[in-house]
Amino acid sequence: MTFLAIIIAVLLLQVWGNAERTHRDGWLAGWQGRVAGWGLPDGLGLALLVLLPALVVALLLEMLKPILFGLLWLPLAALVLLYSFGRGDFQASMGRYRGHAYSGDFEAAYLAACEEFGWEVTADSAPDTAPEVHAMIQRALLYEGLQRWFTVLFYFALLGPAGALVYRLLQLELGASQGMLAARWLFLLDWLPSRLLAATFTLTGDFISSRDSLLSGLQNGWAQADELLYTVGLAALGPDTALPGGEEDAMIGPAAAAQNREFEALLSRSAVCWIVVLSLLVLLF
Repeated sequence: MTFLAIIIAVLLLQVWGNAERTHRDGWLAGWQGRVAGWGLPDGLGLALLVLLPALVVALLLEMLKPILFGLLWLPLAALVLLYSFGRGDFQASMGRYRGHAYSGDFEAAYLAACEEFGWEVTADSAPDTAPEVHAMIQRALLYEGLQRWFTVLFYFALLGPAGALVYRLLQLELGASQGMLAARWLFLLDWLPSRLLAATFTLTGDFISSRDSLLSGLQNGWAQADELLYTVGLAALGPDTALPGGEEDAMIGPAAAAQNREFEALLSRSAVCWIVVLSLLVLLF
């Protein structure tokens, strides 16, 4: 049943292009305001914000499971999965960055990324060169690919719809009052999925070039998800996609855009790989 819910959600995602129709977060803003008004300690407040809605969903799904052989459970579980997928249009984000990069306008690319990812624009944090802008944005885009679908599917398959919902609510809490504590929990929740996705990059990309980067990343238990994915993913693309030397934006731009396109293809191959893996697990077990 879990696999069927995943298939239904993925098919709807392909038809709609994104899951924006299910992303109604007004209730969460009201719930955040109510919990904040209770003046609870940070840990307890975050637990109520994230775990209570997931518990309600889990209980409702458990009540529906025996009705009509699970036919009522199935659409609701798929709806929860669609809600748990990442916000915004990922393909459009990749396309916008490629447009800026191809034209060599890395300043516009950086400012657009700051707005999209909620980065604070300061003189100290701003990258100095086009390759630094490219690496910074590409790391963020790879993490977007991880958090918007891969980790969600991982916890949906492992813990059910409530697990996927908990992960999405933590992501939505990043920019709110409990952001620092949510980030710590997300580091733990992203730890295994990020390493599995990095391993998938190696399998679906240049295995010879990326295996050493993967092994090195796996040995560093404190590596951030975006850094690990970028390092392994870059190696998995192979040496032919490396940026040219020099720092002229006009020279680097087309190569950066082409590399971004290869990263997008790598993410797509990885998604197909894990759908196949899930299918095999269902058939075998």
